[in-house]
Amino acid sequence: MDLHYLKIFYEVAKEKSFTKAATKLYINQSAVSIQIKKFEELLNAKLFDRSSKKIRLTYAGEALYRMAEDIFNKVQRAEKEINRIIKLGKAKIIIGSTSIIGDPLLPKLMKEFSEEYPEIEYEIQIADKPTLLKILKEGSIDIALVDEEHIVDPNLDILTVEKVPYYLITADENVNINNVTEHPLISRNNVPNNLKAINFLEEKYQINFDNRIIVQGSLQIIKGMVKNKLANVILPYYAIHKEIINGEFRVIEEISEVKDGYQVIVTKDKNSLVPIIKFLNFISNYKLLK
Repeated sequence: MDLHYLKIFYEVAKEKSFTKAATKLYINQSAVSIQIKKFEELLNAKLFDRSSKKIRLTYAGEALYRMAEDIFNKVQRAEKEINRIIKLGKAKIIIGSTSIIGDPLLPKLMKEFSEEYPEIEYEIQIADKPTLLKILKEGSIDIALVDEEHIVDPNLDILTVEKVPYYLITADENVNINNVTEHPLISRNNVPNNLKAINFLEEKYQINFDNRIIVQGSLQIIKGMVKNKLANVILPYYAIHKEIINGEFRVIEEISEVKDGYQVIVTKDKNSLVPIIKFLNFISNYKLLK
């Protein structure tokens, strides 16, 4: 079925006039009549009852008109929605994040972002850093949020966001800096700043964290162990700010000498897109430590 013919048929049936339909379609009346005839030949069906002086649809014409009306109403709604999207600057971004950033940070951050930019829809994907960098370059995501590391790539723009202190935290009200080494400490050996923070405390207080539990990966497992008083841990503020504010974790020591941030990464071909610029500006000014 040719949509051009369908549109002409629809306008004639709707206006109940070849003349009015021709005016609306900016073509002459004879062209309308010819194309309606071709459409009937194409369908092998009579659409108009030509025995009547008035424009009347046949049974087949009535059925086709109802379907055509539904089609062109949807087209009209689509046009209005596109115009609305353009007018409002409505857009969609896909954000990828590592779990250590996404779990504690994204719920609050995206809530505030949506309040400021309700016209921008978003999707979130959680993956490890190598996967995020791969799908970012492939174009499957628009923005990647990763815990800080040294990334050098001429095709990427990398923004380091808000460096925050590390904190030694516990869920046990009886633990303090004087007896903290009597309790297990979770160690994230694959995170250089974590080891740096441990070493700093050992030197500052002349203590030794000999009883360590090595945990790689999942931030939720680490937090769960602390909440169940199995161990204490040293984490950057962005990873535990929610639990500190809620009183689930208690700060034993702030280690302001060791700080960690997170990075926002975009490909250079997308850094000039308006929705991306809005997100980058928002996250650049977003502060956990308020």
